[in-house]
Amino acid sequence: MSKDSLYNTFINRVRDNLHIILCMSPVGEAFRSRCRQFPSLINCCTIDWYMEWPAEALNSVSERFLSGIELGSDDVRQAVASMCVDIHVSVTKTSEAFYNELRRRFYVTPKSYLDLIHLYTSLLDEKRTELGGARDRLLNGLQKLDETNALVAAMKIELGELQPVLKEKAAATEILLVQVAGDKEEAALVETAVAAEEAVATKQAEETKLIAASAQADLDEAMPALESAVKSLNALNKADIVEVKGFPKPPPLVQMTMEAVCLLLGEKTDWDTAKKVLGKSDFMSLLFEYDKDHIKPKIVKALTKYVDNPEYTPEHVARQSKAAMSLCMWTRAMHTYSRVAKVVKPKRAALKAAEDALADTMAQLRAAQDKLRSVKDNVAALEQQLTQAMDDQQSLKDLAELTVRRLARAEKLTSGLADEQVRFVFPKSRHSVYRP
Repeated sequence: MSKDSLYNTFINRVRDNLHIILCMSPVGEAFRSRCRQFPSLINCCTIDWYMEWPAEALNSVSERFLSGIELGSDDVRQAVASMCVDIHVSVTKTSEAFYNELRRRFYVTPKSYLDLIHLYTSLLDEKRTELGGARDRLLNGLQKLDETNALVAAMKIELGELQPVLKEKAAATEILLVQVAGDKEEAALVETAVAAEEAVATKQAEETKLIAASAQADLDEAMPALESAVKSLNALNKADIVEVKGFPKPPPLVQMTMEAVCLLLGEKTDWDTAKKVLGKSDFMSLLFEYDKDHIKPKIVKALTKYVDNPEYTPEHVARQSKAAMSLCMWTRAMHTYSRVAKVVKPKRAALKAAEDALADTMAQLRAAQDKLRSVKDNVAALEQQLTQAMDDQQSLKDLAELTVRRLARAEKLTSGLADEQVRFVFPKSRHSVYRP
């Protein structure tokens, strides 16, 4: 078998078995134009003319398309299917009458019948959606009206409850205002008294400081000599004391030094007594622990004769004995300290009295400051409480005003829609839109 024979066999089988079905509507100029342009549509095709469907077929088709739509009952569905058939049949008859009178063809095809059914179902869905939305809006409106009425009733109750609370808050605020004003006046009086006491205390502190400075200045005069004497005494040792004690007949300045030492220690001022004093085991302790603050005036007066002697100086005494020089420095330091202490003693007494008075004043001042602090804290707490009370009162006022405005708007809304609510809830006929 050749390729040509195979191809011819294929073409013959296709020509024998391939069938093409063209479905066309005779309506309009397009069909006539295509028949003129393609004559094979007439010459090479088997033409089957499908004329109008009988009423039974039309009714079966309409019932088939309407079977999936909820129409309430089978009777209604049958009635709608019959209505579609009647409309289609009446249009067909009218188109024939139209052709007979005006010689103009109006084609009514099965496609027109299907379009009629589709138009009905789509329009039914559209209207159901539209009416359902309207129904939902009405239901929502009624629900909102009910909610508004409930809200109005609640707001009336709330407003009634707010009024006594507002009066109570206002009365409490007035009481707080009076109390705060009184406490502020008391705080001002206490603050004035505290300021006066502070001024007194400041003045006393300055006077006490001056007295203390004067006493310290006098003490500063004696302390260097005393410190030098103590330092020199620390430098003494047993050998130095033995050296002084070993003089059978001491030099004049050494004799004068020991007389001054014995005078301060309350002993006789002869050389034998001086040697006994030097021989004491606690001689250095007697010097270091000497009660310099309570030297008797007669001893100071007698010691002055030695101190006023121009030869009785540490420099001159050192030429005869270095150990005696330290003792000379000590006696002169005791004389200087007793002289200064005599001047400082009344100043110390005055300083002690001034310090005691200042302590009393400061104690009174601290008590007054504590009282002032307590009063101020109380005023601050009352002011904070007053501020909170005023804020609460203003909040309640704002809430009351807002409630009044809302109540007025809600009453306008409910009064304006009262008739509509009655009409919606209590329909006058069975054809009303809303069914409770």
